[in-house]
Amino acid sequence: MKFLNKLKFYFEQIKEQISSLQKFLNSHRERLSKKGKAHFTFMIVPHSEDKPISFSISYNKITQIFLIFFCFLFVCTFVVLKSSGDSSELYEVEISDEDFHKQKLKLEQILKKLHENTNIYYEKISNLYIRLGGDPDLVYSKKPSQTRLDYLEAETDIFQETYSLNTDLHNLKLMNQQTREMIKTIKEKSKTIQSTPSLWPTKGYILFPYGKYLSPLTGTEIQNNGVDIGAYPGSEVVATASGIAYEIGFSEITGYYIKISHKYGWKTIYSNLERVQIKKNQLVSRGDIIGYVSKSVNFPVYHLHYEVHVGTSPLNPNSFLNQFLN
Repeated sequence: MKFLNKLKFYFEQIKEQISSLQKFLNSHRERLSKKGKAHFTFMIVPHSEDKPISFSISYNKITQIFLIFFCFLFVCTFVVLKSSGDSSELYEVEISDEDFHKQKLKLEQILKKLHENTNIYYEKISNLYIRLGGDPDLVYSKKPSQTRLDYLEAETDIFQETYSLNTDLHNLKLMNQQTREMIKTIKEKSKTIQSTPSLWPTKGYILFPYGKYLSPLTGTEIQNNGVDIGAYPGSEVVATASGIAYEIGFSEITGYYIKISHKYGWKTIYSNLERVQIKKNQLVSRGDIIGYVSKSVNFPVYHLHYEVHVGTSPLNPNSFLNQFLN
């Protein structure tokens, strides 16, 4: 019951407040209505004897004129501001267009330089690729078709630049593929080279060549299955290819000797050694020191006798020696 009484009391208070507000608004509306009907009289009195000129205007008319004036002023201000904003935007667009044109020229120069460099490197890599036994069809494969650029006009600069860029991307992909194949080929050939006798076994000069020659001591013809390289006493002897020392021995005629077997059926023989640096069945790498030069009983000059065999057949070592000494 208390809650309902309080609620009723508050409702009565609100009702009274609304009634008071309504009375105030009614009285204010009446005052505005009376004031709006009031007239203002303006009189112009000339300095001559002419009659004065007078005219009257209501408060409502004056209010309407001021409202129209302020509306007109607002519209003019809006138009001026909008025109100023459009001019500013147009100026910014002109500046942006000028910057865009400069950037476009700069980009064209970069693309032109890139295209020239790409063509140069493509020619170089392609020539090297063919020399290493690559597939020529891959080098001279078709360029990107221009029909793939039908969405551009063929006579525009954008078309030419886009086509050049597509061509460069095509060439870069080919260069990447060619480079991978070249690296693979070089690695394979590098392994073959490591197992192929291709070094000078010691620093010196050819004393007696491969084949038949006249002995300076006996004057008889001798068949030489290798080459004899004159050298300083104790000069280092190196393995001309990677392999395994399958035989090490000594004889009165040849002194210490070493026989090394390599991959792909290659064998090398080193004799007239003063001492041996390796052991039998030892794995040696290309360029490892295996012994030192000495002299033989039959010939007093310090020299190394060196032979190259494929299977059991001797070959001319000159074909495998580098043009320059190691």
